[in-house]
Amino acid sequence: MISVSAMLTACGSMSTNPADKPQQQQRWQQRQQQLSTLADWQMKGRMVVVNGAELWAISVDWAQRGDQYVIFLSGPFGAGKVQLVGSANGVLLRDADNQVYYASTPEELLLEHTGIAMPLSYLRFWMLGLLQSNSHFAADNIKFDEQGRLESLSREQWDVSFKRYAKIDNVAVELPDKIFLHKGDDVKVRVVVGEWLIHRS
Repeated sequence: MISVSAMLTACGSMSTNPADKPQQQQRWQQRQQQLSTLADWQMKGRMVVVNGAELWAISVDWAQRGDQYVIFLSGPFGAGKVQLVGSANGVLLRDADNQVYYASTPEELLLEHTGIAMPLSYLRFWMLGLLQSNSHFAADNIKFDEQGRLESLSREQWDVSFKRYAKIDNVAVELPDKIFLHKGDDVKVRVVVGEWLIHRS
C-alpha cells in the first residue's frame, strides 16, 4: 500500500481550437486506459452537501476494491459515523446506533436515513476522473481540458465540474481532488480530497 498526499495542480482550461479536439480525445482515451487500472484505492477527505436550506459538513473515508466498497461518513447525523458497505449485489447502511438497513443502491439508503442526496454509484468513477464502466460516453455535455482530463459533464440531472487535479506519487496520471456537483438549484455537493491511498499488488 502506498500512502500519498495530494500535491495540487491547476486544472487546465478547455481548448477552444477545433483542431485540438482529436488530440484531446487521444489524450482522454489514454487517460481512461491508465485510470481503469486503479481498481483498488482509498480516498480520505471532506464533503459539503446542501439540500435546500439544509447543509451538512461531512468527513469521508472511502475504500474501493473493484466493485466492493466501504464508505464511512462522519457528520451531524446521529452521534457518530454512518457506514455504507456494498457491491454490485446491493448495499447495507449501519447508522450511529448500530442499526443496519439494506437496499439495492447506496443513493436510496443515504437519502432515506440521512436526508442526503448524492450520486455515489457514479461518484465512484468520477472520483478518478472516469466515466462509468462499460458506457464510456453515458453522459451529456462532456468537456475535456487541454490535457484530456474531464472538465465537466452531465448525468441524470447531475451537473459535475472537475475543479482541480492532483499529481499523485507513483501514479501516471493526475487524479481529481476537488469536484463540484449540483442537481437543479437546491442540491449541491462539494468534494475535496485530503489524501489518496493507492493499493498496489
